[in-house]
Amino acid sequence: MKRSVSVIAVIGIFFLVGCATTQELTSSISSKVTSITATVDPALVNQVPADKRAGFAKAEFDLNLAIEKEKLAALKTELAGLQKKKAGYEEDLANNFKREAENAYDIVKVDALLNAGVGKKEDNMKIRGNVDSKKYKILADRSKINYDISDTKMQIENKTAEIANLEKAIGEIKYDGGKASDKASVSPAPAADAKTEVKPVPAAAEPKKEEKK
Repeated sequence: MKRSVSVIAVIGIFFLVGCATTQELTSSISSKVTSITATVDPALVNQVPADKRAGFAKAEFDLNLAIEKEKLAALKTELAGLQKKKAGYEEDLANNFKREAENAYDIVKVDALLNAGVGKKEDNMKIRGNVDSKKYKILADRSKINYDISDTKMQIENKTAEIANLEKAIGEIKYDGGKASDKASVSPAPAADAKTEVKPVPAAAEPKKEEKK
């Protein structure tokens, strides 16, 4: 019995050690991958001579194009959300008309009871008053729904126009083979760090100084 307990204890220790080793290995691999995929320091990149920057312009072009396509995809997602929202309002409107029809039928039935003298008049009059107030509530709800539909339609039109403009702009983007400037192509690349991008672009500022001289 004691031997069984000892064996179980030893196995438990090996299991814990194995888990710890696995976690260390996983964290080590993760840290290596992170270091490999981390954004390159733009300050160091700007120290690269112009004649050593082969491919910068094309890489920047591809990145900027991908960014614009991502914006386009996001706009289309927003448009789909607006269209779904509008469909929901239209369903609410259909339900509102159904409620109006149901209420109108109740009015007809109560009036028939009153005209025929069926049931207690006081009860029928009370019911008649309730269905009348319900009618006005239904009409007030419809006014709100119609406003929501109109407002959403306008948003859809604006978003559709925005998408069309961006699609046209993307279609007109052409790669010039890097003729414009390989020097200025460094700054937009690390888009996640706008503050560090603005300052480290001495290469683009040098030609202006030479022109002044």
